[in-house]
Amino acid sequence: MSRNVMDIEQFELIKTAELCCRDIIINLSIHDELNVVQERAETTDDDILFNSYWAQTRNNSVFVSILRWCQIFGAHKESTHWKNIQSLSQSTVRSNLCGACGISEDDWMQYHKIALSFRNKLVAHVDIGEVLRNPAKTHYLKVYHESAKALRNILISLLLDFIHKEPLAIDYVKSTSQLTNQELERQARRMAALALI
Repeated sequence: MSRNVMDIEQFELIKTAELCCRDIIINLSIHDELNVVQERAETTDDDILFNSYWAQTRNNSVFVSILRWCQIFGAHKESTHWKNIQSLSQSTVRSNLCGACGISEDDWMQYHKIALSFRNKLVAHVDIGEVLRNPAKTHYLKVYHESAKALRNILISLLLDFIHKEPLAIDYVKSTSQLTNQELERQARRMAALALI
């Protein structure tokens, strides 16, 4: 396999897209871990605050995840959209994403539409009275999580395949490639679990 010298603009794009994927993985793992929090049934102010805090934290994890997901998978005009990475084959990546998520390309379009609608009408802006399908109440978050993990693996492979001349870039690629998706999930779940103690 030949190795290529990556220009700084493409390096920064891939680095930013990888960070978006990382945020999605971390936040959705935190959300999953906090979903097991038992609500307190008493009516004291402390219990109401306890329930509200964890509900708000779960919601925020979904909001951040959807925002970040849309930055790399949403509108093609986004500068961080994965299709702006020159060395990627769009059909291959799309096929890999759908395969990792266990869905068809038609299904992908539905998941994409729901994420954009949720972001546009509830997270980035507020459309009062709008009734939306909440991705946190369905299996959609699993697709967003799995697609972020799949793309992150692709991006790390790209970074490893390129020759970097800058020592900071070399160190970044090395440390990023050692931080697996499984390790990100483990650390995020541990953070959430420790916060509950």
